[in-house]
Amino acid sequence: MNMSDATIVDFQSWQAPDLTQPKEKALDAVAIAALRQAAYDEGFAQGVKDGEAQGLAVTQDRADQFLALLQGIDQPLVAMDAHLAREVAHLAALVGAELARCEITADSEVLYRHVQRISEALPALQHPPKIFLHPQDRVMVAEHIEALPDGHPAKDWALHDEPSLGRGDCRLQGRDSQLTADLTVMAKDIVQKALRTPTE
Repeated sequence: MNMSDATIVDFQSWQAPDLTQPKEKALDAVAIAALRQAAYDEGFAQGVKDGEAQGLAVTQDRADQFLALLQGIDQPLVAMDAHLAREVAHLAALVGAELARCEITADSEVLYRHVQRISEALPALQHPPKIFLHPQDRVMVAEHIEALPDGHPAKDWALHDEPSLGRGDCRLQGRDSQLTADLTVMAKDIVQKALRTPTE
């Protein structure tokens, strides 16, 4: 069959594929899962790193703000320390007075000795004194004095009820002088003396 030059078509001869070359393996499900996990782990690690850096920055910023608040308050704190010491001492005095009050009024002998010590603060010429006590205390002291032997100086005491006095408090009145023993006031005086700065 004759063909003209115009009808000649350029072609390449077909060759069979080389079956000796190794074929690319298709990725199975396990390999795909492994690649996916590796990518996730890498992304997670980067996220943790970025998160830690951001968290540290926020923490540092808050710490700086807190330190800024603390700056400049030293002097007010110094002034407050003295005030706080006085307040604590005042509270200690109140607590101490109440504890003493409970101890003194729990036993008639202790209460009697308490009144006796206070009476000794009066000059000898002011004896025997009039002693004003809380009504319950007066009964306890009177019962204790009644049991004392005849001739005891306390037998000459003139005991009087004074409802305005607290338990354990008393007021002694001599001929020319008067002495009030208030446990709370006494406790405060003791604390104030302890707090007072000694002068050189």
